[in-house]
This record gives sequence, C-alpha cells and structure tokens, in this order.
Amino acid sequence: MQNEIYIKEKIEQYSDMVYRIALTRTDTIENAEDIFQEVFTKFSEKLPNFKDAEHEKAWFIRVTINMSKNMKNTAWNRKVVTLDENIKFENQEENDIFSIVCELPENYKTVIYLFYYEGYKVKEISSILKKREGTIKTWLLRARNILKEKIKGGFEDEQE
Repeated sequence: MQNEIYIKEKIEQYSDMVYRIALTRTDTIENAEDIFQEVFTKFSEKLPNFKDAEHEKAWFIRVTINMSKNMKNTAWNRKVVTLDENIKFENQEENDIFSIVCELPENYKTVIYLFYYEGYKVKEISSILKKREGTIKTWLLRARNILKEKIKGGFEDEQE
C-alpha cells in the first residue's frame, strides 16, 4: 500500500514532464502515451533509490529519452509516416512555437525542452544526456538560430 502511494505521487509529480519529452522526441501522441506508460511501469517495477530530488528527476528524463530513442529505432517506427496531431494550445502563438520546435532535429528538441521548459543549465543537461558541455552549447545555439529564423521575431537568450 505504501509503495502504491509513493508510485502515485511520482506519477503525479513527473507525468507532464515525461509526456512532453516523449511527445517532442516521438512526434505522435500515441507513441508519447506508450513511452509514458513504459517509463512509469519501469519505475514501479524497479523502485530505484535516488540520492536526491535532482537525481530522481534526471532518472525520469534519461529513461524517457532512452525509451523514445528505442521506440524510434524499431523497424515498425522507421517505416511509419507521422501525421499532424493538431494539438490545441491556449493561444495560437504557443501552437506555432510548438510546431516549429517539433521540426527541429532530435537533439535540438531535447536541449530546448530541458533548457527552457525544465530550467536546466547547460552543465546539468550535459550530465543528463552524457554529452560534453560544448556539444550542448552548440546544439542550443543552433536550435536557437533555427527558431529565431523561423519565428522571425527572435527571443532573448537566457543565462546559461
């Protein structure tokens, strides 16, 4: 009973984040939902011990990214053509930005999400993705440039 409460708390705490990462990496609602279920199933089966809250959050991010990557590499998904999901946002600007972000290459989508939506610093993203800080900075720079070009209004850089 105590484990069930703990699992429910973690699902509530991380559900939005896991779903958004899966959606940005797989491009379909169905795949994102499958990833979501797999991540929390794995969590409930393993019930890993975490050093702290940051380690816990990083675990959910890493597992979601890995499962998304695995799903995209299956023979079935290599042959599937994604459809426009027509996701509705509260305003048109959010919808437009989401569409542009979804067009970015996989690595760029991930770093943009972790930096802007989850508030991670470059060093933290580097640790989570197991990539050099310079690589993360390059991906962020390139993603920002693509977004600025497509949005044409640009957005101000935040502190790294």
